[in-house]
Amino acid sequence: MKLKENSLILICLVSSISGLTLIYIAAINIQPKQLKLSEINFDFVGRAVKTSGYIVYKSSHPAGHVFLTISEGKSKIQVPLFAGFMNALNGNGLTNDDFIKGRKIEVEGLVGEYLGSLQIIPRKADDIKILK
Repeated sequence: MKLKENSLILICLVSSISGLTLIYIAAINIQPKQLKLSEINFDFVGRAVKTSGYIVYKSSHPAGHVFLTISEGKSKIQVPLFAGFMNALNGNGLTNDDFIKGRKIEVEGLVGEYLGSLQIIPRKADDIKILK
């Protein structure tokens, strides 16, 4: 009886480790969905997306936050860059001065909603790229 119990425990342990390994591999390989700005809607809240657009609005906060609105055609979406994120961008060579109206950027992040408006919140410094 003890041998069957030990075998069962070993099988459960191997299955658990295998499952967690597969979940980890899947999580690091999942790419955000590449979308046109006009395709992003409230159905995407909480999901990772990647899109691009032209900066049409920029506001800098004294605490170091930068708030952008990007547009492509008639579609617009907000991109908040909080102070801690801006510090990470500075480490990648991007500063507040690099975000100029009319400049095209690519942004990757989670779609969120703030005060009834959609926004894309980047998670890491590599999620923002200035396109030439």
